[in-house]
Amino acid sequence: MIQKQQDRVGARPWETACRTMLVIVYAAWAGAATAAGVQPDNGSDSVQDESHGSAVSTLSPVTVRGQTQAGASLFKTGQSLRETPQSVTIINAQRMQEQNLQSLDDVMQQAPGITVRPYVGLTTGYYARGFAVDAFQQDGVPVLMGQTASAPQDMAMYERVEILRGANGLLHGMGNPAATVNLVPKKAPQTFLWNSSLGAGSWDRYRAETDIGGPLDTEGRLRARLVLSHEDRGFFYRVAEQKSTNAYGVAAFDLASDTTLSAGFHRQHIRSVTNMAGVPFYKDGGDIGLPRSTYLDVDWDRFDWDNTRFFADLEHAFDNGWRAKLAFNHLTGDADLKYAGANGAVDPATGMGPRLSGGTYRFENRQTSIDGYISGPFALLGRQHDATIGFNRQRTRTEQLSAPFLSAVNAPVDIFDWDPGSVAEPDVGSYASRGPTRVTQSGVYGVGRFSISDDWTLVAGGRVSQWEQKTSAARAKVDHKFTPYGGLIYDVTPEWSLYASYAQVLQPQTQTTWEGALLDPMKGTQYELGVKGELAEGLLNVSLAAFKLRQKNRAQQDPAHPCAGPVCYYIADGEVESRGVEAEIDGRLSRNLGVSASYTFNTTEYLRDASSQGQPFASFTPKHIVRIWTHYTLPWQQRRWSIGLGMQAQSAYTVESGGVTLRQGGYALVNMRLGWQIDKQVSAALNINNLFDRRYYQGLFSPAWNNRYGEPASVMLTLRAEY
Repeated sequence: MIQKQQDRVGARPWETACRTMLVIVYAAWAGAATAAGVQPDNGSDSVQDESHGSAVSTLSPVTVRGQTQAGASLFKTGQSLRETPQSVTIINAQRMQEQNLQSLDDVMQQAPGITVRPYVGLTTGYYARGFAVDAFQQDGVPVLMGQTASAPQDMAMYERVEILRGANGLLHGMGNPAATVNLVPKKAPQTFLWNSSLGAGSWDRYRAETDIGGPLDTEGRLRARLVLSHEDRGFFYRVAEQKSTNAYGVAAFDLASDTTLSAGFHRQHIRSVTNMAGVPFYKDGGDIGLPRSTYLDVDWDRFDWDNTRFFADLEHAFDNGWRAKLAFNHLTGDADLKYAGANGAVDPATGMGPRLSGGTYRFENRQTSIDGYISGPFALLGRQHDATIGFNRQRTRTEQLSAPFLSAVNAPVDIFDWDPGSVAEPDVGSYASRGPTRVTQSGVYGVGRFSISDDWTLVAGGRVSQWEQKTSAARAKVDHKFTPYGGLIYDVTPEWSLYASYAQVLQPQTQTTWEGALLDPMKGTQYELGVKGELAEGLLNVSLAAFKLRQKNRAQQDPAHPCAGPVCYYIADGEVESRGVEAEIDGRLSRNLGVSASYTFNTTEYLRDASSQGQPFASFTPKHIVRIWTHYTLPWQQRRWSIGLGMQAQSAYTVESGGVTLRQGGYALVNMRLGWQIDKQVSAALNINNLFDRRYYQGLFSPAWNNRYGEPASVMLTLRAEY
């Protein structure tokens, strides 16, 4: 009785994407000699208008060059990406501006090899190499982010996002061998700046930003910066909306010529009408083909966040080339969620099955982190080497409170004719909680870069960590666990290097054995081999890496002691593996042509598991992922015009739920940008995403609910002024 509208799956779209990637790789290789002749810029590019003698400003590649040479700040040293024996990506402010990446979700959707799954744990889940990303930092300091009901992250306050893929037990501590995401906030500038923008886009999306800063005294010892953003937006599905305001401020004071104290804050205020239900599937896993505008919640849904973060750091540079830094970061966050949405798979014969289900919750989050280190060069056996020694400590307190509805909201939902206003908002009872969860982890780390010869560099280090979790019902503790790290780099030429690395990370478990002992932590071990090139004096980075990850000691139910009611016993016997290949190009092929392109091949498998041995452990991770973005300043009208073109392509993925398999075929999305430099300070840009309006599911969960369409074709026009 119901006509299905299945997505059309093209003939292996990732193969076309891969061929495009190979063309770009070849262009980068063939153009390296030409690109190497590009001279670095010391300010904004300008082209002389022959008819009027005026200089017309164009987008400058200065930020790309500077950030590429400096490498990622999460390593706490000045090493470049080529000198780092792991896969690292930096998405900087220029890239975010070109692609109109306004949130961390936007950024991660463009990052190499990252799978973005909306509404996982009431937030957006990020996955790298098959594992969930649970390691987040702000300017190199571990922070609470990405947890249950975590707030969306606005990019206005950040100058770049650094993504280290793979295990990072050395500098971050406990976690999955997935990735570390380091968000680097904007700093107080040495000279005056003022940037503002206004944007309007599809589904009544409106956005405004302003960024102003500079010295506050004549000597420039005291500097400050203020960034404000506000966004009021709808979504491609009905009813839902979100209003978010962010205020970020930072000040820096030079206590002496070699000592700087910085401090700042970030205030986040979000009010939204959420969409918890997504869309259901048929009971057999078939796609119903509902319109992408479908909204199966009630109109009194809400999801609100109020977060305040304070941070400070003290940095000192010694005369001998060493430097020390001590940083502090504190978060106070609260969230309120109230919803009712359709839950239940659909009977293909009757079209019925879903009923409203929901709840009301409060989330309280507190986090205090500190990180300190000292790094610098030293001489040994007639050669110069570098070392970093440091420590960090993070304490978090999270609590979830819930309250009952005082009247039932479990009405049946006709998904083909649903009125979100048909159910009255019920009163809510008293909030209750099982109590807070307190987690403390700390560690000391040390790593050295030893120059064995002019061509060979050995990187070796390790970390000793402690971890403790306390709840009202139990306490779990991991004491003095050591995680090693090692890498070997061979400089083939001044531009090219080969590397091999070994990294480890531990993930605590709270399950207990029959004897009552806590299970050992899961041990994630990564091996990586690769080649990296730094061309055009740092303007262009290229890399190719092969990796293998194994996570052992995964909890399994003890077959010798079956569960007794709700009580189960476990052994640390499970093991999974992830392996693959990554290729990436990032930077500039010429003065006016920038490119960011990546290809990831990844497979996962349960090596030891009681029920899933031999199966993929992350079937939602596509085997093939291609991300491409190019931006070119056109050679006419004094280079006032620019064009950007990008593609996101991936192969098919599946999700198993209750014995039913949901499948999304492979797809490719095309994005583009048209920019116009109106005068030296003012520019306009039109961004179009999903240009050909590809219909697809960004996230699949179960036949009952929480399946998420990807965003249809959308546009956004932005007017920007920079002084």
